[in-house]
Amino acid sequence: MNLRAQMVCVWCGLAFALLFLIGLWPIANFMPPLAPDLSAEAIAAIYQQNTLPIRFGTLVLLACSGLMCPFVAVIAIQMRRIEGDKFPILTITQISTGSLNVMFFILPSLIWTAAAFRPERDPDLTLLLNDLGWIAFLMPFTTFIVQNFALGFTILGDKRPRPVFPRWLGFFNFWVAVLFIPGGLLTFFKIGPFAWNGLFVWWIPFLVFFTWYLLMFYMLRIAVIEQGKEADTATT
Repeated sequence: MNLRAQMVCVWCGLAFALLFLIGLWPIANFMPPLAPDLSAEAIAAIYQQNTLPIRFGTLVLLACSGLMCPFVAVIAIQMRRIEGDKFPILTITQISTGSLNVMFFILPSLIWTAAAFRPERDPDLTLLLNDLGWIAFLMPFTTFIVQNFALGFTILGDKRPRPVFPRWLGFFNFWVAVLFIPGGLLTFFKIGPFAWNGLFVWWIPFLVFFTWYLLMFYMLRIAVIEQGKEADTATT
């Protein structure tokens, strides 16, 4: 049992959340998102006037996205404490969906970088890349839902006298999963609350996602510390 390595993985989650926010907002200036109803000329002008900030910002987004992987791993380790080593199907589900979710942060970063790589190109092509980046970033929701439900069911299935996580965290994960669903509707709207810069597709999922990261960081840190205490008690 390597508790120090687990704790490093826990801190990777917090580092990802902070660095991603920095890259997206003050550097790339992508918060709020570029409005989906802007013209090709308006989008092209933004990329032409902010080429270097967008390039640096997307580089930060790309670099920090890898930190999601160790965070997914430490969640799995704590889930396995609940499920056990024999057929930990929900743990494996969380690993597979959580790892796949990393690509929905890496891929948009690469697409936005491509849009800023040749800002002098035809505005319609810049618009296409910008659309593709935001759709790839905000529309995928199924794997996030499955990850949260796998974690939620595992937490609620913990029957030990001292559970790894409190039960309310399981229900919280269910609510997080439900609040990701409106992202799938952005394909139908360019303005309003279901557009990709609207309340139900951007602001609520954005706040929920980063709240989930901060809360899971806190609860995982407690879980790892408690695991160490249990190990010490078992050896005495």
